[in-house]
Amino acid sequence: CDICVAVCTDGALISVRQTEDYQETLEENWKLWNNLPETDDSYIKISSLDDGIGVMSSLLLKQNNYMSMAGGDGACMGCGEKTTIHLLLSTVNAFMAPRVEKQVKNLDRLIRDLDAKAHEMLVSETDLGDVSADADSLSVELSGDKKERVLLIRKSIEELKDLKWRYQEGPSGRGRANLGFTNSTGCSSVWGSSYPYNPYPFPWVNHLFQDAPSVAVGIFEGHMRKMADGFVSVRRAEKLLSNSYDSAVDEDFFSEFEWHQFTDEEFTLCPPLFAVGGDGAMMDIGFQNLSRVMASDKPIRVIVVDTQVYSNTGGQACTSGFTGQVSDMAEYGMEHHGKEEVRKELALIAMAHRGVFVMQSSQATPSHLIQNVLKGLQQRRPALFILNTPCPPEWGLADFGAPDAAKLALESRAVPNIVYNPEEGTTFSERIDLEGNPSPMDTWTTYELTYLDEEGKEQMMTLPVTTADWALGEARFRRHYRPAGDEDDLLVFHEYIELEKEEREDVTPFIYTVDAKRQLSKVVVSEEIATLADERLRHWAQLKEMAGVDVSENMRDTVSEALEEEVDARIAAVTAEYEAKIAKLTTQYPLLIARRLAEGLLKSNAEKTVAELLEKAESWGGPAVQAPADFSIPSPAPAAPADAGAPAAAAAPAAAPAAVAEADEDDFMGNEPYIDTIRCTSCDDCLKINPKVFVYNDDQQAEIGDAKAGTFKQLVMAAEACPAECIHPGDPLNPKEKGLDKLIKRAEPFN
Repeated sequence: CDICVAVCTDGALISVRQTEDYQETLEENWKLWNNLPETDDSYIKISSLDDGIGVMSSLLLKQNNYMSMAGGDGACMGCGEKTTIHLLLSTVNAFMAPRVEKQVKNLDRLIRDLDAKAHEMLVSETDLGDVSADADSLSVELSGDKKERVLLIRKSIEELKDLKWRYQEGPSGRGRANLGFTNSTGCSSVWGSSYPYNPYPFPWVNHLFQDAPSVAVGIFEGHMRKMADGFVSVRRAEKLLSNSYDSAVDEDFFSEFEWHQFTDEEFTLCPPLFAVGGDGAMMDIGFQNLSRVMASDKPIRVIVVDTQVYSNTGGQACTSGFTGQVSDMAEYGMEHHGKEEVRKELALIAMAHRGVFVMQSSQATPSHLIQNVLKGLQQRRPALFILNTPCPPEWGLADFGAPDAAKLALESRAVPNIVYNPEEGTTFSERIDLEGNPSPMDTWTTYELTYLDEEGKEQMMTLPVTTADWALGEARFRRHYRPAGDEDDLLVFHEYIELEKEEREDVTPFIYTVDAKRQLSKVVVSEEIATLADERLRHWAQLKEMAGVDVSENMRDTVSEALEEEVDARIAAVTAEYEAKIAKLTTQYPLLIARRLAEGLLKSNAEKTVAELLEKAESWGGPAVQAPADFSIPSPAPAAPADAGAPAAAAAPAAAPAAVAEADEDDFMGNEPYIDTIRCTSCDDCLKINPKVFVYNDDQQAEIGDAKAGTFKQLVMAAEACPAECIHPGDPLNPKEKGLDKLIKRAEPFN
């Protein structure tokens, strides 16, 4: 399919024609790779897997993770479904493997300690005087309680050894599986069932088109019962070791023990069970089964491979498809120009169930996908993973086109990344996260279009990535475009979309493209694509409002009115307060002056003249005068009369408010982010996170562009991803950003 060559822009991989010599070399390299030791952790740039901190895609450098799927399946070349499922399965493998390893070590410890405890109990009952020199064996008489306890320990050891065997070997010889699948009939079940080359090295079952979620519920209940039995064996062993086991109490508890009572450590040791299906299986005829799972409290994991058609049966139209999309049963003709309905947004429907963890992502952002799969796996609630999976045959893409198609769908707002996490709060704005979308504050993202002018010189234009730019690259929308003619009254598409409906009647929308000779050309866009763009922008605006990124005009007006009323009320209150103070000053201040003069006269030498007394009274501050209780003008602190310079020193703090005001006016007082540009290796990792915060200079080395165009989290993520470790996040520019405490701690090693 050449995807590996296409995505590696540095030319590290090339395509060659297959020959016997190349085939032999490939097989030898494959044997060598399989015999190499596991990749060292120093190459895996992940500081916390459970928290999703680091370059998450680097977990695929581990052989055990990469081989979460075997080859030899029946998938089409460049299949978007297989690529994305492979990412998800590798994530599950990385999540489960260390937990199983830890559990096996714990079982070894329990077996060893229980065995030692049993020996200790036997020795304690042995009389060494009864041991003869020629004895080959020794019988030990145990009291009733101790005998019962030793037998119970022996039984516990046998249970633990069996449990360890199941984790490490089991009936299959491969040990315990890390997950299980219930796969709806569809494209994924067909390419995943090419016997004997099944790509899934774990148990999976195929059932009716719509039943995967329901089958998963039944399997889940039985599976949790078996997991509970294993955890009971471990818990009983721990109690036997600590001498806290009470059969009358503990066995009653163990007999009713079920998955709701698992500890977090026990829960995350349970292999997740996934229900897998396509658009029809999960959004159309099978939606009732999916909805039932989402309404339950059972932590079933659901994977929706969203190809926007029924890929397995010939590419028929379905409710997840886009307006204007041409497919079987939604053809382009004289009367109808492709699909006329709007796309069903499964993510929004899932959010309406309120208690479901929802993620919509794709191979375009592997770190986003992996991070949020990890979050979903750790939650004791249903989790829905909606994966945008380009289908080259049905979308009209080249075999290597799926990565670019997923990326354009994300950048054009056609299929945005969405995470809905009920654990984050009670409101939608707390629960919805649009991280992973480029330039989330803007309507469109932008790109640089390079072309050759009439003189053959290279020129560049900065243009928005619109819905029309995305759709042009896929054959399913190709009927909606034509070359621009001289008779067309043209208006560039992103400006056309901003017009009101009646203003669009006399103009024709177009987008810029380049031809095979890199010459600039214009392509006219149909009204159906404009309608699709309107609908996608509305969806994007709704998501931003729900996530708290944007404030609606109604809310802005409401808040503005409330603020105006509050400001008016405060102004009135302050005015009344100060008018009252001025009135008090008018009557009380002369009395204070007279009092000060009187105090000066009393402390003076009676032999001095009035002029001398007045002069001294004027220059000497004297002790503080006790003002009335409701008098708010600050008085000087009491000072000793020995030194006339003391009052001046006491007055110094009065300058503090001005200093504070000056500090408040400064935009930022912390350390700004920066890059040791000279050390940059031009790996593109930071630009993939945010191309506005990170930009290349003329030498193709990274530097900070607009630090305010992104988040502190993106700066930290870029620092963690940077192979040269030359990015320094500095301090947060936005003190209200979510999760700053953790982010600041993550940033410390790089500052």
